[in-house]
Amino acid sequence: METIILIVTIILLLVALCRQIKQNPATMRIGTYGVFIVFGVFWLAIHVINVTDKNLNLILKSGYVIGTVLGVVLMLNMATHSWKKSHDFVLPVLVVSYVTSLVIFWGWPLWRLSMPWLMLYFVYQFIRFTMSSMVYKHVTKAPMTGPLVVLGGGLVDGYRVGNIVDQRIQAAVKDARRLPDYPIMVFSGGQGEDQLISEAEAMRQWAVTTYGVPVKKTLLENQSHNTYQNLKLTSQLLKGKAFTFYTSNYHVFRGVLLAKKQHIMASGRGGSVRLSYQIPAFLREFAGVMSINKRQHFLWGMIWLIFALIVNSLMYH
Repeated sequence: METIILIVTIILLLVALCRQIKQNPATMRIGTYGVFIVFGVFWLAIHVINVTDKNLNLILKSGYVIGTVLGVVLMLNMATHSWKKSHDFVLPVLVVSYVTSLVIFWGWPLWRLSMPWLMLYFVYQFIRFTMSSMVYKHVTKAPMTGPLVVLGGGLVDGYRVGNIVDQRIQAAVKDARRLPDYPIMVFSGGQGEDQLISEAEAMRQWAVTTYGVPVKKTLLENQSHNTYQNLKLTSQLLKGKAFTFYTSNYHVFRGVLLAKKQHIMASGRGGSVRLSYQIPAFLREFAGVMSINKRQHFLWGMIWLIFALIVNSLMYH
């Protein structure tokens, strides 16, 4: 009977997942469905294979240890990202407080058992983010119309387009050439303190000279200094018209979430990036996504910790 319930639950979750993808793939809800589907399949496999209690206990303990270690890495990554981006000391202080509490109250079994659960919350969110990002990447199709927007990503020597930004431009040009009428192409990026020209101007020059993009089909948004501003100021420039933006593939999903947060109608496409760069960049993207709703995650983290204390209290006694 339990096996049948698991199968029915997995099927219902798959139906809900497919429906969500069809309606709106730009949401972390995709990852939520994915996590529960994977968990359901895992538990179904345990029943079908008839894993012994001893082996199941070993699997769960191993997963707990691996998850806790990964959670620590993710937590430190988020604290580092928060400090580097805005010198916000709140998250680093919370991390230090968390580690300090572990050391001070290590002799209290309930605390020692419950506190690592907080790390599993970060792992859960990371898996949600990864699944949602992967699904969005594979279901998003080339645009049927413009405008197309290329997001800046830094300049080499203060004036030259580097490989990462070049890949973004290439992706936009490739889609533009598929359309019957060449679309308006917006280049978005301001001028940093160490840059000789704006990123927008540098990208336009590169696109025109390297890929033959018609100058008359280009617009510049040269005041933004981060992705949030890229999307906001570009939307204002286009008077609220829907658009497709181009960035690096690891950065696309955070872009669509930031657009959604500002009620901007935009979809995202990604330029290719070598794998060795994608992995650390993806960790930064996760930290960025978590920072979008910091208060919400803080609240859920506390609820998660309280739940852990209750569960372990019942089990310990």
